[in-house]
Amino acid sequence: MFEQLIKTGMARYEYRHFIIFGAQSEFAAVATECAGDQGEFWTFHDAYYSGDRTLYAREGVLDFAEETGLDLPLFETCLGGTEHLARIFAGQREAQELGVSGTPTVLVNGQRVASSAQSIIAAVESYLIEE
Repeated sequence: MFEQLIKTGMARYEYRHFIIFGAQSEFAAVATECAGDQGEFWTFHDAYYSGDRTLYAREGVLDFAEETGLDLPLFETCLGGTEHLARIFAGQREAQELGVSGTPTVLVNGQRVASSAQSIIAAVESYLIEE
């Protein structure tokens, strides 16, 4: 159902980082975005959510980037830069303004809903009926 709503343009899926654990979360967000620059956003995202603690250290994330086949010099330059931070922090501020205090958070037309598939579908259907 979600795929169909997204495919038809009736809905969109947005992923935004939410910095909860300070420098570690910030490092993970930047590393994931830098990997995304090379088409491996979800590979890094999933690795972080698998609980691999080695990815929170520079050496561990560089080893993983190499294993993933990323252009290591390009990845290292990105990792040491600030190009993604402004967007990450802007997303954080926007989330906080919307009342987001943790993850995951699902919004349907700006309204917070439970993250179960049933709740999301009900909220989308309700919104579509109102239109």
